[in-house]
Amino acid sequence: MSKRVKNLITAELQKKFTGADSIVVVDYTGINATVANQVRAGFRAKKVKLTVIRNAMAIKALTEAGFKDAKALITGTNAVVYGGESIVDCVKEIVEQAKKVTKLVIKGAIVEGKLLDAPAASALAKFPSRKELNAIILGAAVSPARKLAGQIKGPGGKIAGQINALIAKKEKEPAAAAA
Repeated sequence: MSKRVKNLITAELQKKFTGADSIVVVDYTGINATVANQVRAGFRAKKVKLTVIRNAMAIKALTEAGFKDAKALITGTNAVVYGGESIVDCVKEIVEQAKKVTKLVIKGAIVEGKLLDAPAASALAKFPSRKELNAIILGAAVSPARKLAGQIKGPGGKIAGQINALIAKKEKEPAAAAA
């Protein structure tokens, strides 16, 4: 491959990786084309992308895209996984696919500029996703207001119930006196 073609491919890869804030590097040694297509289909369903690149091009494209520590992860046979709604979603999908395809192994990740080794990157699968975190935070923020509203509504409801009972009692008294 000529140097011009390599530079064009590297520039195109750099454009792909520039939008990502995190990546995961996986080893796919020993996976045949049929299984690789099944893995990619599983990734596509979660909007996760898998790109297989030559090491030199990967290092250059990732470094220029802002992943400075990529050189530490790029050794041997590699594929770069990125996309999804968050890095947690990517890792969860990789772990799910690795259960089916044991030869798919996480080498490490770069998450928001920080290099993670394989165990740390795999541990991301146990964290809640971005949507789950938003729901947890929203629940925690709304909880005090919900409790306060309940505290305000509770006594007011009791008083309103007692007033209604008194009104009903007073309405029955004249009818009982007339009889």
